[in-house]
Amino acid sequence: MKREMRMVTLSENSAGLRGGVLAEHGFSAYVEFGDFRLIFDSGQTTTAVHNAAVLGIDIEGVPIALSHGHYDHTGGLASLLKKTGTVAVYAHPGVFSSRYSQRGGSLRQNGIPFKKEDLEKMGAGFDLSRNAREIHPGLWLTGEVTRLTAFERASEDLVILSEDGEIAIDPLLDDQALVIVLERGLFVLLGCAHSGMINTLEHARKVTGVDTILGVAGGTHLGFGGEKKLPKTIEALRGSDLEILAPCHCTGLPAASALAAEFPDRFVFNSVGTEIEL
Repeated sequence: MKREMRMVTLSENSAGLRGGVLAEHGFSAYVEFGDFRLIFDSGQTTTAVHNAAVLGIDIEGVPIALSHGHYDHTGGLASLLKKTGTVAVYAHPGVFSSRYSQRGGSLRQNGIPFKKEDLEKMGAGFDLSRNAREIHPGLWLTGEVTRLTAFERASEDLVILSEDGEIAIDPLLDDQALVIVLERGLFVLLGCAHSGMINTLEHARKVTGVDTILGVAGGTHLGFGGEKKLPKTIEALRGSDLEILAPCHCTGLPAASALAAEFPDRFVFNSVGTEIEL
């Protein structure tokens, strides 16, 4: 069977068996779909660029898409742009929001660590939209994800600062996924799935008009408050057409282990250097 797509994890919390690659708290993936190439998220630091070189992946001229505006998905943009050169960067306009995590009564900044104009000087050609869109034939960004489930709620410790200084729970409306339409179904690449993994999969079906989901990879955010979401997420995934389930990053080891136990024939331990082909 002819390969339609290839995904390689460039930045993740754990390093695989490939010698020389580095791990970090972050996420980035390289995607090939036919002749089209894309980098989804940048990781937190220079790790994605380093790992791409170790893995023999040439990223010059490769456009970038961002899942959302947290530092661990955008902090590597400057180093990426030095290698890619001037490229399109697809994102939601909310990606530059002033974001914080709130723990123990203190605020810690966790948004994108760059100003838009500075990234533009480095070669970022921002293409911003709130809506679902097909950035290449068969390759979709979901845009804002419809929130349907009762068990996938915004994290109360992630907050946003308004222009008048008010603190509110961050709805993370900029959270989006990459969806690849294959002959037999969909492959969905998640950044952090702040909208909820199940919400995102349902939204991908709605956007593309394709019901079958063959593969899911990326961050699921089940590592944060997952003890409430995990059982219902597993229940929602039972009986699905999934052939590959490759969670990583914010999924966390306990949730990943539970998913591996529930779906042993479909689970892939996703670390830096993991390669998925469909």
